[in-house]
Amino acid sequence: MRFKALGAVAALILVSTAFATITFLRVQARGYATDASNRRLDFQLGVLKRSQGTNHRYLGFGSFAWSENGRRQAMRIHRIESLEVDDSGDAVVITASGTGFLGQFGFPPAGGRRGASELGEFTLTIVDNADGADTIEFAFQRGSGVNAYTYSFSGNVQAGNLNWSQWSP
Repeated sequence: MRFKALGAVAALILVSTAFATITFLRVQARGYATDASNRRLDFQLGVLKRSQGTNHRYLGFGSFAWSENGRRQAMRIHRIESLEVDDSGDAVVITASGTGFLGQFGFPPAGGRRGASELGEFTLTIVDNADGADTIEFAFQRGSGVNAYTYSFSGNVQAGNLNWSQWSP
């Protein structure tokens, strides 16, 4: 009798886990921003987060482009590792992080140079303020030691659009 009761409870837990609510979070952003030194960051992002309980899967694409020392650089997203949206009413704060390939003119290096040395970590924060003073912070870091490359940007969005939605089927 005890085993049957425990079996029924285990079956109920299994069924409730199997039918846990699935939610989707989608973020699309595109535009450009400038900082106080008039440096420019072009960005585009299209990311989807699928959540079922504590299990999260990420799909998406995106790229960020900038000039540094007269040389055009770009990072293309390789993998998204986190995506969150916080809507406080006065502002929507979107944060994302992951890994990306460093390249030039929006394209990662060609040929056999797509090794681990070109792969780096990025973080992104976009703040969509109700008053229209939107901001973006972006940072990319690749490697360590002498061959390390770090770029960070914090500025105001000059033009672009941002859409986000969350739903459960």
